[in-house]
Amino acid sequence: MTSPLPSVTLDRSIGSGLASFPLQVRAGPASWDDLSGVLARLGAERFLLLTDPGVPVAHVERVGRLLQTAAPTRLVTTAGPSAVPSGSVVVALGGTGVLDAAAAPAARSGRRPVLLPTTLPAMADTALSLSGPAGPRPVPALVRAQLEFLGTLAPGAVRPGLYAVVRNVLSVCPASYDQVCARLRPDGRYDRRALACFLALCADARTALTCYDPLEEGPAGVLRYGHAVAGALRLLGVGALRYGDAVALGMLVAARCARELGLLGAGDERAHRELLARWGAPAVLPSPVTADDVLRALWQQPGTDTVGMVLLEGLGRPHVRAGRTVTEVGRDVLRSGLAATAPAAAAVPAPAAGPPARTQPGPPAHVPGTPGRPAW
Repeated sequence: MTSPLPSVTLDRSIGSGLASFPLQVRAGPASWDDLSGVLARLGAERFLLLTDPGVPVAHVERVGRLLQTAAPTRLVTTAGPSAVPSGSVVVALGGTGVLDAAAAPAARSGRRPVLLPTTLPAMADTALSLSGPAGPRPVPALVRAQLEFLGTLAPGAVRPGLYAVVRNVLSVCPASYDQVCARLRPDGRYDRRALACFLALCADARTALTCYDPLEEGPAGVLRYGHAVAGALRLLGVGALRYGDAVALGMLVAARCARELGLLGAGDERAHRELLARWGAPAVLPSPVTADDVLRALWQQPGTDTVGMVLLEGLGRPHVRAGRTVTEVGRDVLRSGLAATAPAAAAVPAPAAGPPARTQPGPPAHVPGTPGRPAW
């Protein structure tokens, strides 16, 4: 007889400047009844359920039924009409693209939105941020990470979707390195409780930064660690390379650039490789992409001599100048950084069965209230 999947109940409050909003991580049959009660307590006159065709129909129908029990509900897609009746509560159901698209109609409605992310990047990263591609996002009334949504992800989507966990360990909370390293699996097979712990770490790491930097323009900019090169790989349209794996390559490049500039030690660069190997992320550029291809993509703007990148001075210690975590990196240093993703550079011994033996790093010195060890 198959044992039932465990129920999960985990709550966090995400502080962002003077604002805060709740994160609920849930799983199990009873949690859906709980969600129905939460929605009813919002006192909405009507709901606008915003989604897109990529979200499984079963998720849309289930959430739609819950919303209808609380108030009249209209289903729209991200390409649908822009009219938002006054007093509507926008409910965004989907991945990062849907959550981004919900910002404008939520601002027009005058009511705080509800975010129901259905992918790991959306749960661990996008839904926890008030900084969006089009500017500040409205403060949500609730972020609900319902772990059952992850059960319909495409094969292989879970592992790269955890990029925010790995990024946060390297750039924000290195005290969790050993615990996370021991839990990461290259095959991407995680039970619900492990996923909930990963989401708790992401919530705590972001709150430690955004409570002082809500728009992520200062120290919280470290949350974009690895994203410069990842963005270039995305511009190149590299086959089936998922964004999380592109971020992994970006972190390897950033670590080597920091070494070239005398900021990061060899041991900390090695810690990057060990953690990424435990995660199962790629360590080399996907064929047929070359370092020159990436350099051309990074220099899309004519007349620019540098590229802005987040660099580290040590695990959990971003390089900060004038209050900003962006360092201008020249072409020669970037070329050396990209050498870290050449096949020869990736030929390092595979990690042993347990976490790598290394000195436990201290917490970052630049952020008050940085999270330490989560409850694993």
